[in-house]
Amino acid sequence: MAHFVLVHGSFHGSWCWQRLIPLLRAGGHEVTAPDFPGSGKDTAPPENADLASYATRIAGAIDEVRGPVILAGHSMGGIVASQVAEWRPHRIAATVYINGLMLRPGESLVSFLAAHAHLGVEDLVLKNMQVSPDGATASFPAAAAGEVFYNCCPPEDAAWATAQLRPQRLKIYSDPLALTPARFGSVRRFYVEGLKDNAVSLAYQRSMADYTACEEVFSLDGDHSPFLSAPQTLADRLEEVARRTV
Repeated sequence: MAHFVLVHGSFHGSWCWQRLIPLLRAGGHEVTAPDFPGSGKDTAPPENADLASYATRIAGAIDEVRGPVILAGHSMGGIVASQVAEWRPHRIAATVYINGLMLRPGESLVSFLAAHAHLGVEDLVLKNMQVSPDGATASFPAAAAGEVFYNCCPPEDAAWATAQLRPQRLKIYSDPLALTPARFGSVRRFYVEGLKDNAVSLAYQRSMADYTACEEVFSLDGDHSPFLSAPQTLADRLEEVARRTV
């Protein structure tokens, strides 16, 4: 059996895993799902959050459990998962990117988007998020969340999730990853792509999976939030990774 450490994405919190966690535990697995500083139920102001503080939170969660873990990062949580894989490679059996940002060494989301402008993708997250006057944080409007994050979810689940979104500090998007082949590169990687993802486009997902070698890419016919729209299918893919790596 495996111990999964689940890493949520932008605007979200550990609450987003509510449907997935019981399925993994029913399979005999253990699960840890922390909130980032300033996210979910964490009371720290989001203005103090950055890649280092996020990665420190997740690395600390790994340090509190025994044995190797499977680190699963959703969306922006993929950036954090990569940095933690660099810091704790000996503790991680595999990293799974769930519709995740799987960037290269030295890359940030800002630099990734600039390098892939030629793809002509309409980024619905950037288009809809509302940046604070000081430029430090952004919130996501409820009117757009269903279309962007939860377009394959039952309406009641989309409404429940939308009500819990919190502002996101923007610095995480410009913080570059400090990764090395010897450490980050030694951790086995898997990718779960969403064919109907309106937040991280399929073109972006496949570009990242192409240039950062993955052992396997699993395709889900769903949106950006498979933990709500297809929790059993996502649990099955994670359990497959566990069978192969733990």
